[in-house]
Amino acid sequence: MKHSRTIIQTSAIALFVFSGSGQISFAQVVNIGAGTHVVADGNINLVIDQGGMRNDGNFHKGQSTVYFDGSNTTTLSGSQTTQFHNLGFRGTGIKINEGTADVINTLMVEGSTTLDADGSANNRAFTMKSSDTATANVDILVNSHIIGNVTVERHIHTGTGPGQHPKSWQFLATPTNGQSIFQSWQENGLAPTGYGTWISGTGTGFDVTTLAPSVKYFNDNTGDWTGVTNTGQNLQLPLGYMLFVRGDRTVTTYNGTPNQTNMRSKGTLHTPVNAPPDVPVQANRFQSFGNPYASRVEFDKIFQISTGISNLFYAWDPSLNGSWGLGGYQTISALAGYIPSAGSPSTYYPAGVPSPYIESGQAVLVQSNGSAGNIKFSENCKAPGSRLVNRQTLTSYSQVPAHRQLMFCSLFTNQGNIADGNIIVFEDGLGNNINHYDAKKLPNAGENFSITRNDTLLSLEARQYVQEPDTVFFHLKNLRAQNYQFRFAPMHMPAHLAAFLVDSHLQQYHSVSLTDSSFIDISINSTPGSAAPGRFYLVFKPSVVVPVQFTGIAAQRTSKTVNTITWNTDNEIGLRLYQIEKSADGRQFEPIGTKAPAQNQGGQATYHLLDGNALPGFNYYRVRAVNLDGSAQYSRIAVVDPLKETPAISVYPNPVVDNNIQLRFTGAKTGNYTFRLNNESGQTIYRHRAQVQQPDQLLLLKPSQVLSAGTYWLQVIDVDGILYTEKIMVQ
Repeated sequence: MKHSRTIIQTSAIALFVFSGSGQISFAQVVNIGAGTHVVADGNINLVIDQGGMRNDGNFHKGQSTVYFDGSNTTTLSGSQTTQFHNLGFRGTGIKINEGTADVINTLMVEGSTTLDADGSANNRAFTMKSSDTATANVDILVNSHIIGNVTVERHIHTGTGPGQHPKSWQFLATPTNGQSIFQSWQENGLAPTGYGTWISGTGTGFDVTTLAPSVKYFNDNTGDWTGVTNTGQNLQLPLGYMLFVRGDRTVTTYNGTPNQTNMRSKGTLHTPVNAPPDVPVQANRFQSFGNPYASRVEFDKIFQISTGISNLFYAWDPSLNGSWGLGGYQTISALAGYIPSAGSPSTYYPAGVPSPYIESGQAVLVQSNGSAGNIKFSENCKAPGSRLVNRQTLTSYSQVPAHRQLMFCSLFTNQGNIADGNIIVFEDGLGNNINHYDAKKLPNAGENFSITRNDTLLSLEARQYVQEPDTVFFHLKNLRAQNYQFRFAPMHMPAHLAAFLVDSHLQQYHSVSLTDSSFIDISINSTPGSAAPGRFYLVFKPSVVVPVQFTGIAAQRTSKTVNTITWNTDNEIGLRLYQIEKSADGRQFEPIGTKAPAQNQGGQATYHLLDGNALPGFNYYRVRAVNLDGSAQYSRIAVVDPLKETPAISVYPNPVVDNNIQLRFTGAKTGNYTFRLNNESGQTIYRHRAQVQQPDQLLLLKPSQVLSAGTYWLQVIDVDGILYTEKIMVQ
């Protein structure tokens, strides 16, 4: 690739501009003198082989990547902070930072290199930066290592501007080991602008004493949160912390204006040599864990190497405010393609967008799959890219399989803020009892909208394929006396059913589309039953649309390849046509023909259609009545059984004589056959295996037991495993 190099020299300043997308190599120390500007414009790769960089001027990083190759020790030095977009260390030996370095995007340590981040005297600064646009990450380490202290930042987008959120709880991880809570998040008691936060509680080291703690951790024994009582304790905690962030350390009052801040900590990082510890999970309990790396991780990869957990996690979303403004949990399950349970444009987890990652600095909750186990981590769990802890970006990470049916259910306030949500997933094999596919509900402090089954609250319910008359019971809690709106978003739902939201308080039915979004307004007031937890449920019924009525449908086989479908209608009016649909499994239907309405003036009619491509197995048929306005309704399903093969085996004579069962094979396949003789009670009284050597053959079976008078059933299993049954009489 081509690049250009331009030098502009004045008495006061030198400007070096490298532009393009090529590679520039140096084999000695790159000196950026005082008053000198070096600009890496574009996707430049700057390779410094067997040398280092001394910066006493200004290095403008652009989108560049700077590599330090070879085995020399001192790589960075100088009086000025050098800020890198991407920074890589390759080769062998120890490469030492003797300056001040910031990484904006990715840090790569490759080969057998060891990076000494804080210098030979352990007094140098090396920072993984974080902002509202990007958070630096450490790439996968294989045979390399990082020693010394590294500062890792996590931007918190608190504030009053666009895209920011008010003071809120944040569920945070701690990727460094070396500082206490006071030294890191409380900034040693100082108040640098844009860093730390005011921490309150009861005990030692707090900025102010309060009854309720503003920093706590999850206690899996109680299933609740335990407040920190001493901020002098080590910051790094594998479980993560729930921290109330008011803004930076300049915001010291409960009603102070929130602003953006960075929670930073300094210490050693987890590497292959210093691997993060496992987090134990008790059977049938929840557990929390913090992302131990200064990098985003992919949850599914953690799940694959862990034991005792379900393939789902709970992320805290401070923008899931509802009417209470307190935030809430997003349930993110592999079963739903990692699409969040309560996504919307107003949250940090947009609706319909997969969120499979746990960010640097983020902690989450998981649930046991019923067994005890351990959450494990490895370098291969790391993933490229970054975002705010609670702001998702679009990704094509995963798609929900076409055969899986989902219904996303959300609750919005009268101000248009999402309060909570849940997901229903339908697929064969998921079961209709509570199991490890279901996600139990973690309660929010504000409104809660969940599903109830067998007295258990769920945020995701996994069920068998939906069919009539399946019913999903919702559970509401902490709703205020005001208007709300339910929103339903279907995915891959079957068209032959209709769904209705039933309001048991007002005795009303609201239609819920299975092909498009539905919005249903409700009102909560002081009337008894208005705020009842079980007021609403979703019921599935056959798709029926007035005016036409199906009074009957039947189908029968008239030959091996022809079936006849007949249906009757009443009150036929306003129809465009009838469309006949066929299926081999009763779920996926395809059109095979149409009929024009005969009456269409409110009368009765009977219709027939021949299917000349009948399947040898089961055939399922239904009729779709399409109205002039484009709406449609379905008949029930008619079934034609599989073809019955003409037996190639017969018993002669029958009744049998002298305890001899003589079988006649006509056009049979040759090979080994199995024979079982059952009495009228279904007990097998005789078994035999024999070989049929010719297509037309006689075979004699002679049971050792004398057969008493009565009726028997002879079962013959041929070489293809096909079962034939013959009724035998003994006199």
